[in-house]
Amino acid sequence: MTPSPSSAPRPVINVARLPASALDHRSPIWWGNLLLLFIETTMFALMVAAYFYVRQNYNLWPPPQVNSPFALLRPVPTLSLPLISLAVLTLSAAPMIWADRAALHRREGAVKIAMTLAVIFGGVLIAIRFREFRYLNCRWDDHAYSGIIWTITGMHLLHLIVGTAENLLLTAWLYLHGMDEKHARDVRVGAVYWYWIVGIWWILFGVIFYGPRLWPQGQL
Repeated sequence: MTPSPSSAPRPVINVARLPASALDHRSPIWWGNLLLLFIETTMFALMVAAYFYVRQNYNLWPPPQVNSPFALLRPVPTLSLPLISLAVLTLSAAPMIWADRAALHRREGAVKIAMTLAVIFGGVLIAIRFREFRYLNCRWDDHAYSGIIWTITGMHLLHLIVGTAENLLLTAWLYLHGMDEKHARDVRVGAVYWYWIVGIWWILFGVIFYGPRLWPQGQL
């Protein structure tokens, strides 16, 4: 008598020897974080596209600032503080690289120090960014140009806040409970997120602060 399909033995895969977690692209959370960054990059790409779309509607770029006591014919963003902010943001990648490599080799003490430095950098960057809005030389509600550059700058500020908050919570956990495999992986995933925060601002900085300086007034 032929056994029914339901009673036939089924193949079984023994996964007992597989590691319980992974610190790189073998981890699902690594791929989830990567896909999140693709989505966030697309969001900023749409904002940059809106910036250049709005640009076509003006003969003067940036548009004249007439809502202040002293009108500005061409209020290009000021570079002084934003350049300092860009330098600090770039330097902030160093402790994250240190934390990333230390987590890979399970060096808990180095991870704690590096993550503490990363949180300090994040706090400084957030404070600078709030002051940086003044260097855009326009209010957020002056015109379409001001609206889009404030939105781009503000959204990147939001990512700075989120990234710093995540680093702060993870650092507190490491000091209170130590570092296991799961949280070593979280450190590495958070480092990738911070690399993206640094890299995307280089592009956005060029659009906002150097874009108006790259073409003659009245031309695109």
